[in-house]
Amino acid sequence: GVPGVSEYHVIISDTSDDESLARMAKQATLIINAVGPFRLHGEPVVKAAVENGANYIDVSGEPAYLEKVEMKYARQTRENGVYVVGACGWDSIPCDLGTDLLKRNFDGTLGYVEAFVKNNFEASGYSYSSTSYYTLMDSLSSTEEDNLGQMRRSIMPDRLPKTKFKVPERGLLWKLKENSLQGWILPFPGADKSIVQRSQYYDYHVNGKRPFQISTYIAFESLSNALLLGGWMTAFGMLSKFSTMRKLLESYPEQCSFNMFKDSGPTKQQMEESHFEYFFFGRGWYDGDNVDELNPNKKALVVCSGPDLGYIGTSGCIASAALALLDDADKLPKQGGVYTTASAFRDTHILDYLKSFGITFELIHEKEKSKM
Repeated sequence: GVPGVSEYHVIISDTSDDESLARMAKQATLIINAVGPFRLHGEPVVKAAVENGANYIDVSGEPAYLEKVEMKYARQTRENGVYVVGACGWDSIPCDLGTDLLKRNFDGTLGYVEAFVKNNFEASGYSYSSTSYYTLMDSLSSTEEDNLGQMRRSIMPDRLPKTKFKVPERGLLWKLKENSLQGWILPFPGADKSIVQRSQYYDYHVNGKRPFQISTYIAFESLSNALLLGGWMTAFGMLSKFSTMRKLLESYPEQCSFNMFKDSGPTKQQMEESHFEYFFFGRGWYDGDNVDELNPNKKALVVCSGPDLGYIGTSGCIASAALALLDDADKLPKQGGVYTTASAFRDTHILDYLKSFGITFELIHEKEKSKM
């Protein structure tokens, strides 16, 4: 429905046809990949991009796929001067850039971050795309064969410095009472934590900045909603590991998820009525404090807000990443490579691009507040 779109040339390629992908990549400055699950369809597109000189970004939120790409293509991307940046959708731009913004403006030593995402719906509710359902099922059923530990030791072989004060250990279900956020809390199983950890590894080794620790959570206003989702996730994860039950789950995504996932995804009304908030509570020390002796005594908060995270927000995130890569090339890392969003885009104008799509970041100190 956008005037002029039909004037653009269409290139047809297939993730099972390497030659078609190569023909596409040779004609591209940048490939934006939105075809998942990425563990099934992603790597052939990355390979074609890297081998044929095209930059690459995607909307994956699958840690095993993202870290496999870094392990396999880091050297070749450096040699070819190509930038590959995964997780440029809602997974994980808000979290990666939000925690990076918090760290750069902490005015002291940031020790740890506790991150809480809250998805807000109206009476129409919300249904996620069934592609996310299949991606989740595939990830849960493949945890053992992914061998994430080995991959992480390969891409991050060195231990990072830590203080003796670790991020607090929380239960599976607990209640949060902060001035800016209250609710019932569950662990958030997305890619955000692993992405931020990779960004911290890069920031320490390349920029000499002390890393922080992070835990990610999802917040609910009601205990019943938290219990329902927690119970469903537990059952879904267990059943996904059995081939017979997996076939049943694959055949009936809507029924097995109680309409939380649908082939049609959310309705236009659901997208227009939903919005997200992502809270990043930072704890650390003032400049000059002995971080190994004093308890964390300084606080700061960044809040990222935006529209529907599934489609509108993700579209704004990936478009902002594309603009940063294309228009701010002089502000990217000097060498091509496989990067996280914070590592690639922290010096670009990406926060301005995100703001134009309704995705904003607000930095709040203990006694002062400033709009970013």
